[in-house]
Amino acid sequence: MSVLLATLAVAHAGPVVAPRHVPVPVPTPVPVPVPDAVLTDCRENVRLFDSLAAGTFDYCRGHLRYVPGAVDCFRLIDRVCLVYLPASGEFTDTHYPQTRFPFPCPDGPPPPVCRRLDIQ
Repeated sequence: MSVLLATLAVAHAGPVVAPRHVPVPVPTPVPVPVPDAVLTDCRENVRLFDSLAAGTFDYCRGHLRYVPGAVDCFRLIDRVCLVYLPASGEFTDTHYPQTRFPFPCPDGPPPPVCRRLDIQ
């Protein structure tokens, strides 16, 4: 009896049709011209460090404890290059750490502490 009911239900519903597969078009990538950046000028700059208590310094100290006379202060020199980006028509600077010079810490207010990455 149940087979008869199932047959009647299928016959009443109509033929079973599989859903039609619609192929999705694959997007074609549009080539975007990326002109190369143009390096225009490079120079060496001394990195500056700001201190809320004592102002701006052109050197930093290696450790939290400040001992004047100890060879624990560093002057960091960066290579700074001016780069022209033709796509946007803008100029930007790139900074590359180049050299660090250790020297005896001078008397006076303590400078900011160097980042570990800068003096390793």
